[in-house]
Amino acid sequence: MSSFSKSFTRLFKLIVTLLVMAFLVRKLGWNQILATVLDADPLWLVASVAVFIASGWLGVIQWEILLKNRGIPLKFWNAFRLYFIGLFFNNFIMGGIVGDAVKVASLKSRQGKGMAGLAATFLDRFAGLWAMCGFAVGGSIILLQRGALNNGKIGTAVLALLVTFVMFVGIMIFLVSKPMQSAFFRITDSMTFVSKLRVKEVISEMLIEAGDFHVLGKVAFFSIITQFFRIAVHILVAAALGLLTVGNFQYFFIFVPLMAMLMTIPLPFGVREAVGGTLFALAGFPEHEAYVMGFLASLVGIGASCLGGVFFVTDRMTTQGKKNEKSINCSSAA
Repeated sequence: MSSFSKSFTRLFKLIVTLLVMAFLVRKLGWNQILATVLDADPLWLVASVAVFIASGWLGVIQWEILLKNRGIPLKFWNAFRLYFIGLFFNNFIMGGIVGDAVKVASLKSRQGKGMAGLAATFLDRFAGLWAMCGFAVGGSIILLQRGALNNGKIGTAVLALLVTFVMFVGIMIFLVSKPMQSAFFRITDSMTFVSKLRVKEVISEMLIEAGDFHVLGKVAFFSIITQFFRIAVHILVAAALGLLTVGNFQYFFIFVPLMAMLMTIPLPFGVREAVGGTLFALAGFPEHEAYVMGFLASLVGIGASCLGGVFFVTDRMTTQGKKNEKSINCSSAA
């Protein structure tokens, strides 16, 4: 992508963010938004930050397991730094896959295993989305039992999640089914343009072999706990705003997974939060608090992922220092 295209994309996203923010301020009123934020219980917000960091720590363990399975024995501290750098980019570059690309690029430059790093990172993301879909199905079942799907828009959101869950089941079957893989590769091998894109090489790296099944249990365990903690961040923010009740907790297990899926699309900041606020408002949450809750939860994630920003800056400074040192040594030798 050219520098002009990148600049245009960033400008477009910034404009969309400003328009969304202006719309919400006009709709809710700045004084009401500020009053809602100031009324939030800081202890619950601190707890949400701690839970987000804990989810990141568990996510590192899960990613490290997958990296080792793909032949990249990365030390925990290095994996921790790189994982949080990925979180930092995911939150600040307005796209949930940007951080994944940064992690893969770093693995390629440092370990020389970009394809294996891509496979491990894809499976890590896939496991997280799979766990989120599982929680969404559970929340949907609770809603069905309570007869709370009368709202057409909420019913549509739940249906979309169920369709996504079925799609993930299909992907999982493909990853482990040799006959499906053979049929797929026969089709792709007959397409010249697909071969040039190295699609077969990329997908082959992501397939789950018989020897990988012992890893699936560990990954599933950490993925479920990690994503539960990510949902818990939103629940704690809701508690900080006095919104959490026994009768509405199930909505978090439906709407937060939906927003997590939106994070895989490079949307401008504010769009995902506005969609989440709209869904919670439709579910009966007070409108002002519903929108503020979405933005506060995102700010919690941004604040916690700043740790990755610190790691990124220090890594750049260390790398630049080594280059300068090497340059000085070369000059002295000359």
